[in-house]
Amino acid sequence: MLKFSVIIPTFNRAEMVCRCVQSVIDTHWANVEVIVVDDCSPDDTAHRLKVQFGDKVKYIRNEKNSFQAVSRNKGVTIAAGDYFFFLDDDNVVDENIFREISIAFEENPKLGLVAPMAVHVRPGKNNVIWSLGSDFNRWTSQPKDNKPNLPIEELPIEPKAYPTSYYPNGFIVPRKVFDQVNGFDEKYVQTFEESDFGWKIREAGYNQIVLTTARTLHYGFLESGCIPELRLLGIEKPYRTYCFARNRLRFAKKHFSFLQMLSVAFIFAPLSCGYYGYIAIRNKRFDIAWAYLKGTLVGIWKICRGIIK
Repeated sequence: MLKFSVIIPTFNRAEMVCRCVQSVIDTHWANVEVIVVDDCSPDDTAHRLKVQFGDKVKYIRNEKNSFQAVSRNKGVTIAAGDYFFFLDDDNVVDENIFREISIAFEENPKLGLVAPMAVHVRPGKNNVIWSLGSDFNRWTSQPKDNKPNLPIEELPIEPKAYPTSYYPNGFIVPRKVFDQVNGFDEKYVQTFEESDFGWKIREAGYNQIVLTTARTLHYGFLESGCIPELRLLGIEKPYRTYCFARNRLRFAKKHFSFLQMLSVAFIFAPLSCGYYGYIAIRNKRFDIAWAYLKGTLVGIWKICRGIIK
């Protein structure tokens, strides 16, 4: 029986992370541990986890708000499992998830990452699938998703596994693969760190799949004061927006060919900056428009500096 360490970063979502943890415990998988990495939450996350789960959960707390990459790497330092399940706190996992994932890894030793299929929960509407595989257009850096937002009832019976280059929200990797690719690159801070992690695994020669028989229900989360249109674009906060714009270029520099990188930096990035800036200004968020412009300029400058050197 495979041993899993479920690593759940969280920030200021006490009720949500407790629901997530409970769903993992309810799988009744004998060889599983739950590690919650609290990213310096100001709420009562620590107290609620202690009261509800006691020593069933390993709890560690960052000294300052450090975001996902740091939190995930920190969780690994105390993990005992042979497989790491990096899970966002706004999920509820299916009770058979570990059985299905175990079968996949046992049948294919070249698997470096298995992602349970994420199903968006939409109150009052039919649930939809996040995607059946994620990648990027190498000339524009735009995401390419296989059947995004497919109604769950339209999911084909076969195949049960789809290739992917990365996957957000939740994914499982063997310890040996995590060590081989040196974990998450903390220089991204937030956004694109999952994409970079998946691409490093692929570039190391491993296969990656989205497994439709292993699922999570993804509830999503909209913080108070956030504008839904900006949230859907991933630019709901100024610092996240800055990282998003900068990291898109950093990712292209690291993983695309030289010509593809130039296409992203000097054609797509300026166009994207104008589009995202327009959306932000239309919503009267001038701070977000400025953050996107600043992130784009920093990303382009670093590419130019690399070319000059």
